[in-house]
Amino acid sequence: MGIKISEGRKKEIILGFYQLSKVNGLENTSIAKIGKHLGMPPSLVMHYFPTREILISNLISYILQQMLLIYQPMLKELETQNYADPHTFVDRLFSRDWNLLLDDGVFYSCYSLIFRNKRIKDEYRVLHEKLREYLKDILDRDENLTGKDTELLSEQIFVVVEGAYYYLSMFDDPEVYEQKVTIFKNQVYDLLRKYEVQHL
Repeated sequence: MGIKISEGRKKEIILGFYQLSKVNGLENTSIAKIGKHLGMPPSLVMHYFPTREILISNLISYILQQMLLIYQPMLKELETQNYADPHTFVDRLFSRDWNLLLDDGVFYSCYSLIFRNKRIKDEYRVLHEKLREYLKDILDRDENLTGKDTELLSEQIFVVVEGAYYYLSMFDDPEVYEQKVTIFKNQVYDLLRKYEVQHL
């Protein structure tokens, strides 16, 4: 029972940290502010997360869990057939759901810390490795890609996706945004076609 309460409290603190960071920015969200936001003494926050670094590390784990949700429709599709439809696959990678699941400001604020903090750098590397593993697993189940270097393909796809999201965050005009998304989707389709043709 105590473990459940403890885990529930930790999740509550992480979610509170995330919500406040969305509004105020990561750099302006202190342990004292989290405590006030959640109606608990800062000492209780520090009981579960003794340092800000540990708190941010757990926030990055939360970010990973949110990002992995984007793969759920593709994984569900693979339960009933041997491959993920490329349109479903590419649409999910470039879905606006990323924006609903995760705030770009919090993601990039955490990311910027990798240049000053080795632990956070390691956390982000693990996060990206996990995303690539999920993507590789989806590609491995596509019978059109049997025998192909799906590890390299997943790396190439992620270079496009990650670069695209960084770039797209600068555009507010929905029409311009969609035009650019179409360009990036076609880049991924080209990569998939290239590997599938090699298989034939």
